[in-house]
Amino acid sequence: MFNLFSIIIFDFSTKIINCFKKTSPNDISICMVGDLLMHKPILDYAKSEMKDNKYNFDFIFENMQKYLKEYDIKIINEEVLISGTNYNISGFPRFNSPIELSDSVIKAGFNVILKATNHVNDKNEEARLVDLNNWERFPDVKIIGSYKNETEAERITYFDIKGVKIALLNYCYGSNRIIKKAYIMNKLKYDKLKRDIEKSRKEGADLILLLPHWGKEYSLRTNKYQKKWTQIFFELGVDIVIGTHPHVIQPVEIIEDKEKNRKMYIFYSLGNFINYTKSVARGVFNRFLGGMAHIIIGKENNKVIIKEVKFIPLITHIYPENKKITTFKVKDYNLNMADSNYVRVEKDRTFSYENMIETFKNVVDKKFLDFNL
Repeated sequence: MFNLFSIIIFDFSTKIINCFKKTSPNDISICMVGDLLMHKPILDYAKSEMKDNKYNFDFIFENMQKYLKEYDIKIINEEVLISGTNYNISGFPRFNSPIELSDSVIKAGFNVILKATNHVNDKNEEARLVDLNNWERFPDVKIIGSYKNETEAERITYFDIKGVKIALLNYCYGSNRIIKKAYIMNKLKYDKLKRDIEKSRKEGADLILLLPHWGKEYSLRTNKYQKKWTQIFFELGVDIVIGTHPHVIQPVEIIEDKEKNRKMYIFYSLGNFINYTKSVARGVFNRFLGGMAHIIIGKENNKVIIKEVKFIPLITHIYPENKKITTFKVKDYNLNMADSNYVRVEKDRTFSYENMIETFKNVVDKKFLDFNL
């Protein structure tokens, strides 16, 4: 049935909208996407795309690269090891990807890689160090959350842009395997968190961006653990929180203390940026919906301010003819694409364009949700 709702959606999904414009040349733009999850079908497709006997993952990012270049700071959560073929290329439950994945991540434009995840030591310590050494090929890229030694783990990572110093802090609730050294993964602990925040302010941070790996998997709602830590973050002076781990999207909120004229913005979960779960069930389509955090930082009367905070909806598409998998902004998606998405055929028959839009609207507050950016 082709009703009025369908007509409205089709018009919205096919119109061409320009990339965002900074309101001042001195503004700083930040974006972040969620979990980079290399399930076996994605690895297999990357192998089929081999060039010069090397895996090729460019297809994952081909529809997002043009948008990423508009931002100053571009963050992605590396939910897998990228340790190469010497450590057995594998998907879930113990992820390890070819080295070429990092080349495609950088080609797409990302310049911050988050490492504090529960999969940080999926193989062994040697493989983890190979992953870290691999990223050293890109000296302009910030790698945070997992380190080679205690000295590195105690350093705070900063971006110093246009006279604004931004601290980036990355922690995880825990690991799937025993961690013998604290520097292997920044664990979310009060003493460590407080020490890092105080050090950030002492070293001149104007803004603190905290990036926790937390929450209940596959839940569109926040839990008590997240709420507890959110209050702690606020009390310790964090400015923005962007979370990962649940593999589905979760709400965006503001915590405010009007007496102290202070706000903290929280993206509880951005969901997956890319995945190809083997699960088949009603509601599995939620794992193919993601978000991109969009933040504009500026100055007003010589004070650093957060000028804009938006949640940009993303959708992962699997082409039925060859199982190619890639991620789009929802504004670049349409009814016909949704109907042909192999997620609908193979994973979850309840997936539709209408259900996708409604899920975003039901989870993310309308003052943050932006289908047009």
